[in-house]
Amino acid sequence: MDTRDTNILGAFQLRMIDADISHIRLAIEAVLQEPNSALPLLYWRRRLEQLSRCRHLMHHQFSAVTDLLNRLAKIDDDSTGLARPPEPLNEQSRHSSLR
Repeated sequence: MDTRDTNILGAFQLRMIDADISHIRLAIEAVLQEPNSALPLLYWRRRLEQLSRCRHLMHHQFSAVTDLLNRLAKIDDDSTGLARPPEPLNEQSRHSSLR
């Protein structure tokens, strides 16, 4: 086996992973701007999770994928926080608001 072929394939794969990360980052930005996107954030999360399982990630690639996954988690936390019903008033605060 020729190691030059392996090196070329490895370099090509690393470039493709970089391109994939860039594409997903742009797609997430687009979904945040236009919530009625054809592909929801869940799709992009799954793509990132697939990338994170790739054995050939360089440190900067792994960091970029992790950062994007954390960003998606924060978006989910923020959106579920907004969707929660308001906390019920306890007796003391209810009486003080009626005064």
